[in-house]
Amino acid sequence: MSMTSTNQPQLARPSLRKDGLISLWGRLRYRKPGAYDAWLHERDLIIITATLKRLTERQLNRLGMSHKTLALDVDDLALRARRDAEIAREVLALVEDDADERHAIAAE
Repeated sequence: MSMTSTNQPQLARPSLRKDGLISLWGRLRYRKPGAYDAWLHERDLIIITATLKRLTERQLNRLGMSHKTLALDVDDLALRARRDAEIAREVLALVEDDADERHAIAAE
C-alpha cells in the first residue's frame, strides 16, 4: 500500500506579504532611517550573548565577564568597540590632513 503525493492534500503556502508588493514597497520606503541597522545590531548582540552563555564561569572570568552580568558586559564590549572605531577614524583623518599639509608646503 503506497501513498502517492497526489493523494495528500496540498498545503497552501503562507504569504510572506499580506498586502502584496505595494505594501512591501510602502513599508520599505517610509521606514525610519537606520531601523534595519539598529535591528541587526540588537540581533547580533543577542547572538553574541547566547554564544558566550555556553562558556563556563571560569572561561568568562578570563575574559573579564560573568554569567551574572553577561548582557551588560556584552553591551559594554560593543560600546568600547564603537568608541575605538570612532577614535581610529579620527586619528586617520588627522594623519591624512597632516600629510596633505606637508605636500602643500613642499610644493611651495
